Amino acid sequence: MIPVEYFWFALIFMLGIIGAVRGLAKELGVTTIVALSLFVLKFVWNQFLPTITKLAEGAPFGLSLEMDRAVVFAVAILFVAVISYEGIVLQFPFKDLKGLGRGFFGFLGGLLNGYMIIGTIWDVVAHAGYFAPKVSVVSQSLTSLHQTIVQLLPVTFINQYILLALGMVLLLAIVLK
Repeated sequence: MIPVEYFWFALIFMLGIIGAVRGLAKELGVTTIVALSLFVLKFVWNQFLPTITKLAEGAPFGLSLEMDRAVVFAVAILFVAVISYEGIVLQFPFKDLKGLGRGFFGFLGGLLNGYMIIGTIWDVVAHAGYFAPKVSVVSQSLTSLHQTIVQLLPVTFINQYILLALGMVLLLAIVLK
């Protein structure tokens, strides 16, 4: 059986290819929205979760807290990603490159967005135990590489205020031209 991290890497690589086609100017617009959205998700979750769990006497949706977080974060980040890619696109005000430069830098921007979007989903779903019951087969199938990478994904690794700073700097660059 193929380790699960190959699936996640394939999805991140796919967003890199999409970025190569779209170009870096559009990809940085998506990065702006995703970074600010991740900040809001993490901030709201950390600030209001104790109040919500106290009122609900447990996890809000009847699942474990990690599973609830996985559902909320995955649905929210997928919604933001679809709107960012398909809706009105924030575009950076610099002249986009042509040819291989456009493809290469767009690919790098797409990989960054893949890390932020797919990495967020991977992070919260992995911490929720992939919604699997606690059986030894599931926990034994995760490799040490998977366990290492999960610690370097956006929700666990990046401080929420770094996401705010990144999003605000990119937003200011768009607005101030």
